[in-house]
Amino acid sequence: MVLLVPELTFLTGLSDLRSNSRTLKEVMWEMVQSPQQHYQRLTSLLRRIRDSPDASRELERWGLRLDTDIYRTQAHILPGERINLRHRSFLPAEDLGWHREVTKEAPIAVISINSWLLIYPKRLQHLAKELLAAVRSSCGSMGMQVGQPAVQELRDDRIETYVRSI
Repeated sequence: MVLLVPELTFLTGLSDLRSNSRTLKEVMWEMVQSPQQHYQRLTSLLRRIRDSPDASRELERWGLRLDTDIYRTQAHILPGERINLRHRSFLPAEDLGWHREVTKEAPIAVISINSWLLIYPKRLQHLAKELLAAVRSSCGSMGMQVGQPAVQELRDDRIETYVRSI
């Protein structure tokens, strides 16, 4: 079993994603799958690997064996939380998307974001600008005012650099 610490990992291999709209659509489609669809696709992939003689030989060469079922655990599913707006309330859809509903009607109370900090590594400057635009757009449609952040551009994306900067 390999456990990865999210704070110590970063996306690789998709640097040209923004320039390839077809790939971007495929990645976005994968990200919006339901848990059941993820489960079915992953178990299908594991079966295809198991049934492929080449893949089986390679795994055997490395001393690895893949189970055809993903790890299962017992869990308790909490009931959905009702989202309350000024004039109505609703339960989020199964995909947990509720952005559209929230931007159509005013919230109960709005708190402006006047003082905040945006920290990013220099190589991700374009993503930081996109994030800022997305925050302003989303918050603006909900009636929230978002001020200009204090900006800290880092020379690299090492954890020590973030810690020192913060």
